Amino acid sequence: MARYKPYDVHQDKFIPVSFRDQILPGSFEYALSEIVDQHIDLAPFAARYTNDETGRLAYDPAVLLKIVLYGYYKGIVSSRKLAEACERHVVFMALSADTRPHFTTIADFISQMHREVTGVFTDVLLYASELNLIGQDTFAIDGCKLPSNASKQWSGTLKELRHKQKKLHTAAQKIVARHQAQDAQEKLSPVVAQEEKKRATYERKIDKIKRFLKTAQPNLGPSGNERKSNITDPDSAKMSTNHGVIQGYNGVAVVDAKHQIVVTAETHGEGQEAHLLAPTIESTRHQCQAAGIAEDIFEETKLTADAGYSSQNGVQYTQDHRIDAYIADRSHRSRDPAFADADRYKERAREDKRCRAGTNPNRFTARDFDYDAANRTCRCPAGNNLYRNGNNIDVNGYLGVKFRGAKSVCGPCTLRSRCLTTPETTETKQVTIFIGKTEAKQESPIEKMKRKFDTVMGRFTYNQRIAIVEPVFANLQNKGLRRFTLRGQRKVDAQWKLFTLVHNIEKIAHCGMS
Repeated sequence: MARYKPYDVHQDKFIPVSFRDQILPGSFEYALSEIVDQHIDLAPFAARYTNDETGRLAYDPAVLLKIVLYGYYKGIVSSRKLAEACERHVVFMALSADTRPHFTTIADFISQMHREVTGVFTDVLLYASELNLIGQDTFAIDGCKLPSNASKQWSGTLKELRHKQKKLHTAAQKIVARHQAQDAQEKLSPVVAQEEKKRATYERKIDKIKRFLKTAQPNLGPSGNERKSNITDPDSAKMSTNHGVIQGYNGVAVVDAKHQIVVTAETHGEGQEAHLLAPTIESTRHQCQAAGIAEDIFEETKLTADAGYSSQNGVQYTQDHRIDAYIADRSHRSRDPAFADADRYKERAREDKRCRAGTNPNRFTARDFDYDAANRTCRCPAGNNLYRNGNNIDVNGYLGVKFRGAKSVCGPCTLRSRCLTTPETTETKQVTIFIGKTEAKQESPIEKMKRKFDTVMGRFTYNQRIAIVEPVFANLQNKGLRRFTLRGQRKVDAQWKLFTLVHNIEKIAHCGMS
């Protein structure tokens, strides 16, 4: 039988390590180390410290910046895990020169980055420009919604939060009353201690809501409607994503087409993006100006964005400032020959959905309503007159008249199931009768953009958008950068810039320094 040398993997050995040899050319860590040491102005970090003559020596911001950015590159966002990595992983040891900062030092460094991160971002952008990695031909704008360090359960309008406070108070009082009844009967239940813990939890939540409501003001959106506030992080917002509703921020990025370098990175505590187009353009212009890329980057650079950024004011802004923009509208696919068959498949899907839901295929349409154009009256299929509640309704350039049935008529009607989509919840029928096109008006900014968008150049430019900006978000999320760990818009904005810095440095490592 063959004999082998014995081996044991459960043993330790002290070996010499050269930290310099761990930072290999062509790697992310090599690019990171070179950029931080040679191309970033770290002087602004000195304002954090007051130990010029007395006090303990501080950790060099270059070391801390390397630790944080390399940790984010590896998907490590926890300050405790970053500190642990500096003690166990040789590349972290090499980048930190084996200094091993405490996790509180790292956490404090990250939480205050909003003061210096813009300068760091600009310096890296300048270096990318010097390496000719920014083409300046086309920029694409998009947003990535990420959850923050805040819970959805603490969100609501001020009215909803007051209602929640009242419900918690009622629940706590019921526990108190139940315990008082048991005390009177001298029968102590074994669950008393458990319920007391629950009551204490309720009281803490009540106090938390009360403190917030004492100084809180309604969180008004761009349209003037009140949005939900969050007690834990008032700057964040509830927003819908493909993975459900989250409490978080919208990380907006402007990306150059040549090598997907992020030229602007900002966060916003709102899911709606329509009013963000103009501010994002201005930020991009100032950012490129600060980096020395161009005095006015949009003199020659095209801009594209999806339908989420389409609004009259935003599109008007691009036209007023002569920006070569291609902003999609919500109906752009219906005009695209490439999607000529889309309606057919959509209709099939709708029909399948109706079948699954048991929807009545014989439901009445607007054609089943008897409209008298001379008198502007309308009669429903059941023979009842509807009352007019809207004249000269303009829907996509078509003029209509809106009618609604009375509750006393629609309520007992035997044809409700054929007339209403949800007869169980809808009280009355509403129908709009279209009577023709509206009079020709001055072409709106959106209509001008539609004409421009539907050209060969417009379609070509917009079709590049996904390949420009989506790989950036995919790269970050593949690294594990899927949520923000901080609270407050300024701090989260700084963390989003750090996330995108990781992407930019990686691009420099692969495309500029190789």
